Formats: sequence, C-alpha cells, structure tokens
Amino acid sequence: MSTRPKPSGSPAKDSLSVELGGWFKANATGGGVIVIGVILVALGALGLAQFWLTMGG
Repeated sequence: MSTRPKPSGSPAKDSLSVELGGWFKANATGGGVIVIGVILVALGALGLAQFWLTMGG
C-alpha cells in the first residue's frame, strides 16, 4: 500500500510573481491579478510621460 505525502500547507489564496528582466513576465492569482493591472498601468504611464518629455512637451 502506498501512502501519499501530506501537503505542506494550504496553497496561497493570493499570489503574485513579477519579472521585468526578460522583458515582462507575470503570474498572479486572487488579489494579485489586480496588482498586475496596476503595474501595467504604471509602466504605461511612465512610458507615456517619458515619450512626452523627450518630444519637447
């Protein structure tokens, strides 16, 4: 009879994983999904501001 190993704990309900180095990777569950959206909006706003400033705005 084989025994199954017991899980080492309950899985996290909210998780977030962000990696910008390889250009952008994101894994999220639960509340982390909202945070990924916030990060994308912030990166877009920064890119737009940089573009606006370099174009002589």
